[in-house]
Amino acid sequence: MYNPDAILKKVKEDQMGIKVVAIASDINKDVLQRKGAGFDPYLEAFVIGCNGKLGNFDLKTGTTNPLVCRGIGGTSRKAIAYCKENNIDFYTIDTGYIQPGTKKEYHRITKNAMQNIGPCIERDHDRLRLLKWRYRNHRPGSKILVVPPSEKVMNFYGYDLNVWMQETISEIKKYTSKDIEVRLKPSRTDRNTTNTIQQAMEDAYCVVTYNSIAATEALLYGVPAIALAQNSATMFCNTEISQINDLYIPNPVDMTAFAAHLSYCQFTTKDMRTGVAWKILNESS
Repeated sequence: MYNPDAILKKVKEDQMGIKVVAIASDINKDVLQRKGAGFDPYLEAFVIGCNGKLGNFDLKTGTTNPLVCRGIGGTSRKAIAYCKENNIDFYTIDTGYIQPGTKKEYHRITKNAMQNIGPCIERDHDRLRLLKWRYRNHRPGSKILVVPPSEKVMNFYGYDLNVWMQETISEIKKYTSKDIEVRLKPSRTDRNTTNTIQQAMEDAYCVVTYNSIAATEALLYGVPAIALAQNSATMFCNTEISQINDLYIPNPVDMTAFAAHLSYCQFTTKDMRTGVAWKILNESS
């Protein structure tokens, strides 16, 4: 049962757990300067919640403390690579899987990965109810919706975005004659109002992506998905384009369990600042 007061009491009893070091991602520096902020607010909130430290990666090289990063800019890439090479835990912060409205209220925080890759843990539905999520029945559509990752994501994994696009579309055409629609990432305002991913999926037969959370959003919206790289949707989606005519169809039992699980993998700023996020993320460690 999700009980913030009880969790926070336990966190304090445990002396806030192991200290982490937050690494500022270079992608946010200009924005922070314009806003007059000294540090990324989500990194700062998470670090306060686990009694950690804010720092610069160049100053923290050699640390054995876990590191927490937001974004996949050059600084974050160096920090994650450092942790993997030295067998050090790391945490990544990015956009949440499920939002209760158009505002980005929740951020996913993942231990030792970019997204939660399972297993699907049985969870109470209390946090899910806060998100106002409801299962949506599958409605067969007519188009293949290809959602490419950003060029920055492709660079992170060592691939060329244009090559991926060409190869993916070519591979799809080997197995189906359905129309293919490519959804490039709209502006933040548009994708939250007039051009949402849910609107784009209204007539989708399936969604094809690399490792975007669009695959997870598709499953939770009742649309089959193919994710070509490991991500949170891998537990329930197809992973090969050759399977495009034999897709897993989301069902209410699996998707409700999946949504409840993901609701415990994402957090508000308050969850981070009070130590709730830290406790949940490390409850089984």
